[in-house]
Amino acid sequence: DGSVTVTHGRHQLRLVVGSKRVEVSLVRQQLHAWQGTRLVMQSRISSGRRGNTPAGDFAAGPYKARMHYSSLFNNAPMPWSVQIYKHVFIHGFTSVPNYPASHGCIRLPLDEGNPARFLFEWIDVGTPVHVTRD
Repeated sequence: DGSVTVTHGRHQLRLVVGSKRVEVSLVRQQLHAWQGTRLVMQSRISSGRRGNTPAGDFAAGPYKARMHYSSLFNNAPMPWSVQIYKHVFIHGFTSVPNYPASHGCIRLPLDEGNPARFLFEWIDVGTPVHVTRD
């Protein structure tokens, strides 16, 4: 059931581990990462120009890499890459304006506490990723 019981002497504490999920709003250019009801990360993003980022329900993976190079766009570096759909990844990038600017990927900042690295290390293959246009 995703719970763990910790015992110390006569005292017991039951810990419930919440399921992980990621929500991306293409209109607000925001990403929220949740574990159960707890917001663990919020960041601005930059999605695909001309609506090139698909909306829908996806799952993280199967591919994840600390450093990936685009096979479609001049070997562009894509640090902290998490695949969500075919050639669409959530990854870190040096330029993350508050508007759609990518070829279709979801860019996360590498500065400002490096949310790209946090998401990469936190997310599991199979974590639901919900991308909306609202």
